[in-house]
Amino acid sequence: MDHLNKIFSKHIDDGKFPGVQWQINIKDKIYSGKVGYNNIETKEPVLDNTIYRIWSMTKPVVAVAGLQLLEQNKIKLDDLVTKYLPEFSNLKVLKKENASIDDVEDLKINPTIKDLFLHTAGFSYNFLADPIGRKYDEIKLFHSDTTTLEEEIMKLAEVPLLHQPRTNWVYSVSMDVLGRILEVILKDSLQNILQKNIFDPLVMNENNFTIPFYSENRLMQTYE
Repeated sequence: MDHLNKIFSKHIDDGKFPGVQWQINIKDKIYSGKVGYNNIETKEPVLDNTIYRIWSMTKPVVAVAGLQLLEQNKIKLDDLVTKYLPEFSNLKVLKKENASIDDVEDLKINPTIKDLFLHTAGFSYNFLADPIGRKYDEIKLFHSDTTTLEEEIMKLAEVPLLHQPRTNWVYSVSMDVLGRILEVILKDSLQNILQKNIFDPLVMNENNFTIPFYSENRLMQTYE
C-alpha cells in the first residue's frame, strides 16, 4: 500500500491530480489508501468518504435506465427520436463537417433510439472543435444549473446535426437526448428516474445530481 501511495503521490506532486483514493478487493481482503487533497488551495485532505463528480460516467447510468425500458417493451431500438421528441422533426444537417452553420441539407434518415445509444445520431459536443460543438457553446447548451432537461433539449433541436445519422461515430450529447426521452415516457424527471430505478435498488445512497449543503466539505474540487 505504501508503494502505491508513493506512485500516486508523484502524480500529485507533478500537478496532474489534486488527490487520489484507491481500493483493491481480493477475495475477502480489502486494500485501500488515499493521498493528496480535496482542495489544493485550503490543503483539505482526501477523506475516507470524499464525494467525486463522475461526469460522463453518468452516460452508462442513463443507458442502463434506457435498457430497462427496452426490457419492459416501452421503447424499441428502431423507434425514431421524433416519436417521443417532435421538436426534432425539422432537424437539418451540415452538408460538410466543416461547413458554415447555415450550410445545411435535409436528413436522409432520421435518428433512432439505437443511434442515441451508439453515438451515431449525428450530434456533437460542446468541447469538440467542430462548427456544431462551437454552436452548442455559443448558445450555452447545458451550461446552466437552473434550466430543465426539457428546456435544454428544445435548444438542441434548433441546431443542425454534424453528420447524417448512422454515417459517423461522434462522442456526443445523444445520451442527454435519451435522458429526455426517458422523462417523456415515464413522466418524471431524469433525476427521479435514476433514483427510483437504479440508485435506490442498488443502495447507491450518495449518487445524485446535487449534494446537500452539509456534505459540501467532502466534495473533491475540480481543476482544469
